[in-house]
Amino acid sequence: MIRGYDDIKALAGAIGCPVDKLIALSPANDPFYAGLPNRAEKGEWFAEIWEEFGFGDGVHLRRIHYVLISQRQHVRKPDGEPYLNTTADWKFLGTASLAARYLKLVPAEAFVDRRNPDPLIFARRRIGGTSVAILYDDCRLFTDLPEELDTPQLYLSGFDPEQDYLVEVWIEKSTQQDILLPLAQRLGFNLITGVGEMSETAARNVVGRAADSGKPTRILYVSDFDPKGREMPVSLARKIEYTLRGAELDLDITLQPIVLTPDQCDHYSLPRAPIEKRGNGHADRFEEKFGSGATELDALEALHPGELAKVVEQEVSRYLDPTLSHRVSIKRLPLDRSLKGITEDVHGQYAEAIYEIENRYQQIRNDASELESDADQLWSQISSDLQEEAPSITTADIPSPRDADPPAEPLFDSTREYIEQIDSYRAWQEGAP
Repeated sequence: MIRGYDDIKALAGAIGCPVDKLIALSPANDPFYAGLPNRAEKGEWFAEIWEEFGFGDGVHLRRIHYVLISQRQHVRKPDGEPYLNTTADWKFLGTASLAARYLKLVPAEAFVDRRNPDPLIFARRRIGGTSVAILYDDCRLFTDLPEELDTPQLYLSGFDPEQDYLVEVWIEKSTQQDILLPLAQRLGFNLITGVGEMSETAARNVVGRAADSGKPTRILYVSDFDPKGREMPVSLARKIEYTLRGAELDLDITLQPIVLTPDQCDHYSLPRAPIEKRGNGHADRFEEKFGSGATELDALEALHPGELAKVVEQEVSRYLDPTLSHRVSIKRLPLDRSLKGITEDVHGQYAEAIYEIENRYQQIRNDASELESDADQLWSQISSDLQEEAPSITTADIPSPRDADPPAEPLFDSTREYIEQIDSYRAWQEGAP
């Protein structure tokens, strides 16, 4: 099991492969390489800061930053230099914090993500049980008596559309939320909007949602067609992969970029803009593979209104059956009518007794003990008759979604072996569509 720096070094030695071929991001950013000595040193420094200042649950990095720069005596970094209110030291704090979390020197779950909006959760989840024809007979009276009595009745519970997959659409910016939010509500997928690269917290949270759902989880990624947007899906996948392997979780999670791809930019004749060169070579490598310039996600909707929603719906519908809710509703309608009819028929058999009880209830509401005793006996008999008459309806009667139609090779697949997954990252980084 590959969990970190030492495992990767051992694997590289065993197969005679350079270490940098066994990681997907740069040595300074790949979560599996957090044990690199200079990164581990930063992580250990952050753990000491964490302990010294007593940070705990609900903390976020900006708060830690201001605590550090507000000390009367400068907090010193590992190299002895003071921690200052500069962009460079703020970035250093982020790097040190991630290393500490990846190395489990501080509790990762204590951090909150204040940079990105909260996930918008629309995926349905059924809660327990197989029988959906439920007998309601909790009709006891209490000291605070209601104005009218509830009588036993049959009703459907849990007869809802249940998709086979948990699907989440992740997008690097919020400018398209007005397009994707109605789609998420209608189709029942989760929508996660970020500001640039997704955080370690966001990656850890999706693993938690996948585990809670008990379903195969499919992440569909939407980003600009530029060096950063091309790298974001790999960065998120790598964080998810690290979380899964570190916790030894056997979950079925895949991640696939769906917008913007090189083919889509060509198909829709989207304009390219010059790339700002930052001196790290990313822009040069991007243009070597894909030609000059980059394309913003906003260009697709501006020049081809409705196409983003169309592409996302098509990709989401590989896993979620858009017809399921309608088919479940059609199946549910006669069952609702049947249970209502049975309830009314049984109530009719006891109409006089019910009428008498209701009259007595209104007359002697102040004497709940006596009335409750009489009602209990009658409700028990009604419940028995209802139970005898009730049809057998289980979750097996709920229509199932049609089979999924996933792509053959998603960018990330949690079922892959470590090296196989590295090969998939490499293929994407080298220009696979």
